[in-house]
Amino acid sequence: MDSNTVKWCIFMNKKIILFLGVLAVCCGCAKKTTTGLNDSAKEYFDAWMHVHYPELQSTPLGAYVLSDEEGDGVALGDGQEYPYVRVNYTVYDLSGNVASTSREDVAQKVGTYNETYYYGPAVWKRSSVYAGLEESLSQMNVGSIRKVIIPGWLTSDARYSTQQEYLDNVSGSNAIYEFEVVEAIKDISKWQIDSIGRYVDSSVEGLTAKDSIKLGFYYLSREVPKDSKEFDSDTTIYINYTGRLLDGRVFDTTIKDTAIMYGLYSSKTTYSPKEVKYYKDEYTSITLAGNTVIDGFAYTIHEMKPYEKASGIFISDYGYSSSGTGKAIPPYAALRFDIEIVDKP
Repeated sequence: MDSNTVKWCIFMNKKIILFLGVLAVCCGCAKKTTTGLNDSAKEYFDAWMHVHYPELQSTPLGAYVLSDEEGDGVALGDGQEYPYVRVNYTVYDLSGNVASTSREDVAQKVGTYNETYYYGPAVWKRSSVYAGLEESLSQMNVGSIRKVIIPGWLTSDARYSTQQEYLDNVSGSNAIYEFEVVEAIKDISKWQIDSIGRYVDSSVEGLTAKDSIKLGFYYLSREVPKDSKEFDSDTTIYINYTGRLLDGRVFDTTIKDTAIMYGLYSSKTTYSPKEVKYYKDEYTSITLAGNTVIDGFAYTIHEMKPYEKASGIFISDYGYSSSGTGKAIPPYAALRFDIEIVDKP
């Protein structure tokens, strides 16, 4: 073989090697898969389940039921008939630490109890709860108690048909929910009206459920001077007040002794009558210490006469509605404000 032939063979071998290298890279690229949103999260969750609960089978969407106690009340179904439920609940992380709870006894046990917080059943709008919770609710009855492990991809109010769709679209933190269905609610407005009516009948002397002056709003005049007349113009007045839930839990007050009694007292707060800008023809313009107020509070003041003591009792439509506020006032909470018009301090 002459030198030219040798050079040609070497050149062709290099070309073949280069081609095979490129082909290998291309084949490798063709086999490579795209990393999914929850690939690593699911690997971790599945491994955790294998270690801790290897015998459990998942629900269709990928949750795991740890315990289930069937209630004897109505079946909740798919949420069409009962779109709201009241539940007691406790949420844990995978290590068993309590993340949140509606139960006073649990809060006391784990050392997170605060006497200014609301404890008791919470109202859940089923279309807004986590998909993993709704999957369980649809299988439960009133009185049922369930403990369920919910993977992060089911911690969303989005609704899909399959587990894979959740894996492709939702990410979140794994959680364990233990909850009891206390009540099923068909109509949240009617439920509020009926609930506040029962409270008035049982707890408000001088009023009955039929005595509302607006739908879901009650006004109780507790004391008024004989010569007191209605305000005849816009003015500035001063009031003391105490706000409470219908279970008696106080969440706000201008009175020091009341604040101390209900665990609200703060040395940084000045307890004294507050200034109110009163508007005769438009109650929604009323302000307290320069701030706007909820409709129920404003309407109560608007109904009052000089130096009167009165109470406004009203459903959440006039208060904090479906959102509640802070830890003290839960969603859909009816409120009561006891108010007295006093002299300027």
